[in-house]
Amino acid sequence: MADHGNQRDPGTANDPAFDIRRVRAEIEAEAEVRRRSDPELARREREIERAWVDVAPPGAAGAQHELLLDRADRLSLIDVDAPIGARSGVRQVKGAIRKAIYWYLRYVTDQINALSNVMTRLLRRMDERLEAVEHAVGLAADDTGLAGPVPAPSPETASRIADQFDSGHVLVLSCGAGSAVAACVARGASAHGVDRDPVTVLPGVEQGLDLRAADPLTHLSSVETDSLDGVVLAGIVETLPLPSIVRMAEDIVRVLAPGGRLVVAVADPADREPVEAELRIGRGLSPAGWQRVLESRGFDARVTEVSGDRIRELVIADVT
Repeated sequence: MADHGNQRDPGTANDPAFDIRRVRAEIEAEAEVRRRSDPELARREREIERAWVDVAPPGAAGAQHELLLDRADRLSLIDVDAPIGARSGVRQVKGAIRKAIYWYLRYVTDQINALSNVMTRLLRRMDERLEAVEHAVGLAADDTGLAGPVPAPSPETASRIADQFDSGHVLVLSCGAGSAVAACVARGASAHGVDRDPVTVLPGVEQGLDLRAADPLTHLSSVETDSLDGVVLAGIVETLPLPSIVRMAEDIVRVLAPGGRLVVAVADPADREPVEAELRIGRGLSPAGWQRVLESRGFDARVTEVSGDRIRELVIADVT
């Protein structure tokens, strides 16, 4: 008899995204089993998580709001099984004390845990509703399913982008497979890139580039103030409405250190094919439009020509 339990859907047989999700789910399920069976392990995991968040590079610990919600979930559970140690004598005394007060602590913590569980569920529900509102007003809309993904800058354009950075740390949003990140690193700068699609970044990750799968706008909001020397905008910014672009410009002013530089690599919406133009109507700005927005936010911006099939101009803006 055939073993249907181990058969895979033919549609997912060659799908890297499916494999990534499956492996992540298996790892998390195994980790959850170990957390429940060993309270000490769960406590140590929380300590490591807190330490990692304190020392991690900007955005490396994950999307800020998701990270906080996950921590709220884990920290909402109060464990009454205090560690008793391994020293002879002390262990027996602590064990006796723990047994004597367990019934009381359990009664109190059950009530606290119930309240904490409701509060974290409310937080997640609020996050879901806020995300729905953002999509409804077009602040977080993703049109790639219909209009298709925005092509990454050509190697020639990536090289011109990298010409603007010969040192410091540069953030590339969105990075695709990492052509702009690789070009900046080759010029002597350190750089990391962020893209929504974990499959898209895999080739660059395999080449040793620092590419991270996350929402670019969320990642930008989590970056520390004055912590970057350069920012490159490409890809996703061609799909954003004006309110999101203005908000992004304000966030970039915050994260760039004095003397920092922003490079915007976008195609002019006027050059879009008819179907793409219809599907992305009201999204994205021309290089001249970007220049006006950036100047209104305090940048010294200029437009320079580049040779390319899609992107014919770069916007280069310096913090003043």
